[in-house]
Amino acid sequence: MRHREENHAAMNCTLVIPFYRNSLMLARQLAEVSQYPAGWRVIIVDDGSPEPAEHIVREWIRSLPDGAPLAQAMALRLYRIDVDIPWNREGARNLASRECETDWLVHVDIDHILPAPCASALLRTPWEPRSFYRFPRFRVGRADDTRNKDRIPREQDFGEIHPHIDSYLCTKEVYWKAGGYNEDFSGTLGGGAEFLRRLNRTAEARIAPADVHLHVYTRTAIADASDLHCSRDTRVGKDIERQLRADGMPKPSSWLRFPWHRVL
Repeated sequence: MRHREENHAAMNCTLVIPFYRNSLMLARQLAEVSQYPAGWRVIIVDDGSPEPAEHIVREWIRSLPDGAPLAQAMALRLYRIDVDIPWNREGARNLASRECETDWLVHVDIDHILPAPCASALLRTPWEPRSFYRFPRFRVGRADDTRNKDRIPREQDFGEIHPHIDSYLCTKEVYWKAGGYNEDFSGTLGGGAEFLRRLNRTAEARIAPADVHLHVYTRTAIADASDLHCSRDTRVGKDIERQLRADGMPKPSSWLRFPWHRVL
């Protein structure tokens, strides 16, 4: 037991945040992660946004008090994809997962916040490295047009809803053993379900304990919480997934099919 506790105490983790024209939501994310304890790193991937993330991140860095755990330069990195490909979340997540230097990863959409108490609890929890974990999730704000399937009333401001397909904790090893995201989906809405199926073939799916949960913000709470600029037509993505399933769900054979650079 002592050996297990020593390994647990040394846990470190990277939070991956994709960004695309969500300035208010990114500011809210950064306000939360400024309260995270030591042991956390953050990677933000600007997905070719016409309004870059850089100035928001630089302003946040300047606002950090001396001695804050994330004030160290290596604790937060910002990358930018140099081309604006609609719905290139697959590429953004692959980029962060290649560049991260911790054993563990938390992938979230930008409207999903891991509250600071949950970030602390996550580092204290003994996770099974051969599994991956989806999070209990609570909606913040009344429903907008992206929240039609929630199990709580539309006018309710806060309540528990189902776990999210693209928000999870896993090791970097498990992520790449599953093959990473398939960038054939880049340019269309889709790809999360296909990756989750491969992840389920690679590792055991579990639900995180209640004290490690997410808050998902709606546009009634933060105006740009979810994407307002890209088409939500899922037909092309569903066609790609049907073909991949017919082919036996092969793992991708190429990644990072776009130019990118590190900004910070």
